Amino acid sequence: MWGFGGIFAVLATAPGLVITFYRLWISAGLYLVILYASGRRLTWATLRGSWLGGLFLTGDMATFFSAVKLTSILDVTVILAVQPAVVLLVARRMFDERMGRWDVAWIVVAIVGVCVAVVGSGVKSHHQMAGDLLAVGALLCWSSYWLVSKRASAATDSVEYTAGVGLVAAVALTPILWISGQSLDRVEPGDWTWIILLTVIPGGAYFVMNWAHRYVEASVSSAMSCLSPLVAAVAAYFILNQPLTLLQISGVVMGLAGVAVVAARHLEPSGPRSP
Repeated sequence: MWGFGGIFAVLATAPGLVITFYRLWISAGLYLVILYASGRRLTWATLRGSWLGGLFLTGDMATFFSAVKLTSILDVTVILAVQPAVVLLVARRMFDERMGRWDVAWIVVAIVGVCVAVVGSGVKSHHQMAGDLLAVGALLCWSSYWLVSKRASAATDSVEYTAGVGLVAAVALTPILWISGQSLDRVEPGDWTWIILLTVIPGGAYFVMNWAHRYVEASVSSAMSCLSPLVAAVAAYFILNQPLTLLQISGVVMGLAGVAVVAARHLEPSGPRSP
């Protein structure tokens, strides 16, 4: 589901922050409707538990949707594929998750593969470099969101948390959009199709993962999510006609192999924790 996020954003003609604004507010409204329809309520306690995740989600979406406007889908998604390495390093201390020497070795393999995939297309323009830097920012925000949400899942209902995060993120992005000077009018009629798809498909993945956090180690679930670059790269090739060089494909395979091995080494039966 996340693999199609960049595709929909590129197909929309609106600027990245404008897309993010509408995506977040529509999603926040949708989740609030689901929340109240299910008999739950959005309380101050939920908002206190979700405000940090909301801020990191704002940073992730703002940088991600801006990055795909400047550089290729492959570059952005493969840079984000390093997330399992970041999460594993931090999760060891936050959640007492195991990490051995071979984990570190395979993480290095994954990072090298990502570097090969990113530089494999040749010399980049200034716009492409700016897009890659924004993708690095998205990586840091996304990893932080993942870890914060993993911790919050132990004490907060997934529907309530997702609704709280969405509302905080939408509110937080509004002044950022205003400061940027990007106009909300820069949306073509056809853009609404892609914005709605962004809300339903990649947006729905946030709820699924917030629920799954209660059952799966953060290092394992983040490694599983690295499959999204494969989805994005293949979709970008067929839908957007974005080329793939043999060197880039080799880098993608190398990076995914590294995080897949790390995930396999940490995969073990795990039951749900008590709420």
